[in-house]
Amino acid sequence: MIKFLIVFFISLNSVIAQPNLEQLLYSIKSFKGEFTQIVTDQNGEIIQEVEGRVLFKKPNFFRWSYVSPFQNEVVSDGELLYLYDPDLKQVVVSPLSKLGGVSPAMLLVATNIKTIFITNQVQDKKGINWFRSIPRDKDQAFFKEVYINFDDFKLNIMRIIDNFDNVTDINFKNIIQNNDINDATFLFNFPEGVDVIKN
Repeated sequence: MIKFLIVFFISLNSVIAQPNLEQLLYSIKSFKGEFTQIVTDQNGEIIQEVEGRVLFKKPNFFRWSYVSPFQNEVVSDGELLYLYDPDLKQVVVSPLSKLGGVSPAMLLVATNIKTIFITNQVQDKKGINWFRSIPRDKDQAFFKEVYINFDDFKLNIMRIIDNFDNVTDINFKNIIQNNDINDATFLFNFPEGVDVIKN
């Protein structure tokens, strides 16, 4: 699970007459919601299904919490990234400035999307409209493609295809966008008795 969190946070036809991905993501200054995350393998078999909560604020503030069937949390206070695993009683702390690689999360919090990704609009066989993003520097990425779907200008689904052709679908619900969120919400409080590993 920690490997997925590191990968995520460290790192068809044309659709006409819609805002482009940069415009839609730029309009989202903050985001709060719940999600269901389903991971399937190359054969379409479900290998993981989890639920959680997400909160982010530009630039570089986020809190991604898995709550069921296990608990994990990723928090960024704008300068440091915290990966917390309650089962291991461990927190890994890394400076955001020293994290290498390209991650799907950059699409949500970065302001320079065009310099990191090649993007276009596509439509799948079911008629669902997606924004497709491919990392420009494939050697620094742990995934092949990211697809994002919006519903009435709200972030709806995020689909990640990794380098092993596993597919991660993240479905968002109960979304609130662009509400004022205090920076203190993203401060990480170290639980008692945890091991702290600093990168």
